[in-house]
Amino acid sequence: MSDQRRRRQIKTPSGPRKKDAPDLSKYDYKAATGRQEVPKPQPKPDPSQERRQGGGQRGGNRGGQQRRQGGGQRGGNRGGQQRRHGGRGQGRRDQPRPEPEALKTETYARILEHDAGTGIATAMAEKSLVFCRLKVKGSDVMTVNQRIYIGKDASKRTDVAAIIGMAHLDKMSNMARQDLPSLVQLFIEEHAQYFVDEFYNKAGPMSLKQHSYELLPDVGPVKARNMVKARDQVGVFASMDELNALAKIKGAELLAQRFVEEIEDKTLVPRLTELLLPVEA
Repeated sequence: MSDQRRRRQIKTPSGPRKKDAPDLSKYDYKAATGRQEVPKPQPKPDPSQERRQGGGQRGGNRGGQQRRQGGGQRGGNRGGQQRRHGGRGQGRRDQPRPEPEALKTETYARILEHDAGTGIATAMAEKSLVFCRLKVKGSDVMTVNQRIYIGKDASKRTDVAAIIGMAHLDKMSNMARQDLPSLVQLFIEEHAQYFVDEFYNKAGPMSLKQHSYELLPDVGPVKARNMVKARDQVGVFASMDELNALAKIKGAELLAQRFVEEIEDKTLVPRLTELLLPVEA
C-alpha cells in the first residue's frame, strides 16, 4: 500500500531568484590615472613694481582726464563747501551763546549752589525767582544767598563770567533742593517790610468762604480770622516782628513755603509770586 503523503505533491513557495552574475569580461577597465596635480597659486604682483613700471603713467592719464573733464571744478566745489562748513562751525564756536529771554530784565541773583571744581553755580533771579546756571569767575566758593550781579552791564559782572542757561528744579542736586526754602525765606526777610505792606496789610477775602491768608500753608479759616482781628487791633502791621507777635505766626517762613510750592507746581493758582513780584524796595 502506497503512502498517500508520498504521492501528494507539496508545492512550497520559492525564494527570490538570484540575479545572474554579471559577466566581468564585458567591462572596460580604464587605466588608473593617479592623483591629479593641483595648480599652484601664482605669486601676486608687487605693487611697488607696478607703480614704477606704469602706475605713474596711468595715474597721470587719469589725473589729466579728471582735470580736463572738470576735476578742478569739483575740487573747487569741495573746497568751497569745506570752507563754508568750517566757517559756519567755527563762527558758531566763536560767537557767545545768547542769554535766555527770561533773564533779560534781571539784574541780581542769589547763589543756591556752587561747585568750585567746575566753576558752575546755580542761582535764583530776584525779580521772578527763576533759576539759572552761571560760569563763575575765580576759585572762591560762593555761599548760599550770596548776591551777584547778572545784568546787562558787563563792567558790573565782577563775579559772573557767563550765563550758561536756565536751571530746572527737577535736575538740581538734593542739597540744592533742601536749601531752596531757606534761600527764599532769606530773600523775604531781607525785604520783610515790603511783603508786610503788600501782602499782610492788604490781603482781603477772595470769596465769601475764603480769605487770602488761607493761601498760606497751615492757615485755615479760624487762623485767618484771628490774623484779621490782630490786624484790626493795630490798623496795619508795622513790621514783620509785630505781625509774628500779634498774629502768632512766622510770616516770612509761611510766605516762603507758599513761594516754594508755586515754584514746584506751575499749575498752582492763584500765584502770590506773580502778584507780589518783583520786589519794589
